Amino acid sequence: MRIPSWLKVLMTIAILAVVLWHVPVEKLLAAARSAELVWFFPAAATTLVMLFFRHFKWHRLLRAAGLPVSQTDSLRSLLCGFALSVPTPGRVGELGRCLFLPEGMRSQVFQLNILERALDGWAVFTYAVLSLLIIQFKPAGVFALAVWLAVLPVFMGLPGLLASLSEWKVWRGAARVHLREGAKALTRVRCAPFAGMGLLTTSLDVLIFYFLLQAFHQTDLAVVVITFPWMILAGGLPIAVGGIGLREGAAALLLARQAVPAAAGMDAALLLFVFSAISPAICGALWMAARRWQGGSLANPRLESATPDAQGNN
Repeated sequence: MRIPSWLKVLMTIAILAVVLWHVPVEKLLAAARSAELVWFFPAAATTLVMLFFRHFKWHRLLRAAGLPVSQTDSLRSLLCGFALSVPTPGRVGELGRCLFLPEGMRSQVFQLNILERALDGWAVFTYAVLSLLIIQFKPAGVFALAVWLAVLPVFMGLPGLLASLSEWKVWRGAARVHLREGAKALTRVRCAPFAGMGLLTTSLDVLIFYFLLQAFHQTDLAVVVITFPWMILAGGLPIAVGGIGLREGAAALLLARQAVPAAAGMDAALLLFVFSAISPAICGALWMAARRWQGGSLANPRLESATPDAQGNN
């Protein structure tokens, strides 16, 4: 069931109210004033490296599927997708990347975007398993590792699995045509390299959070690994705009169990959102505004003329 936008906003406000009731604004501001700003520099540098590899992964995925996109085209799609993802629950707006490429490619790009998000989810799941193993919660850790090993072949076969969905009889008319177009692109993709790149970019996110947390409270990398996946999973729940409140509340709760002040955990989690999501979203929003100001379409006109050939190659 689709949750109305007004209800999501109310739920976000309610979640923030509960979180701020447990960790007052005064404590958050006090932690911010005592932060060691020098740690922001490695966090910012790692953010740039993370965005570089996210673009590299996205561009290589599009090219592996046989789509004739340039580096600029894929970068615009990535950054503008960030701009759409920030104000949406569970960052589902990121699936709008296809809007910034020619219309004839959008069926393929949409399904490739789903594949990439699934692989990013696999990377977070991998860190969740590692988290349980570090905690030494042996029954849960061993069970999670067994599940991870069991589903690994499924994730590695995701392109074929997603492509097979186009043949389901429930699809009719235009939906079936679009899914079949996307299926042709998916079957060209070898999943393992992109799963590895997804794990790399998620690891860089972990490192960004580590540097940010160091600014507020000195702690071990293991503590960050224990906290990070559950914080991301909480923020991905589609009940609050941008995951605001859920992510910070989960960070405060989990880090408090590791002797990290709740205010420090919340400040670091909020800054992680700023560094890794809002900053590229601002770049994407400015890019969209510039295109509109110039009177151009969101997609590249040069590519629109090339789309028929691309479809023929597919």
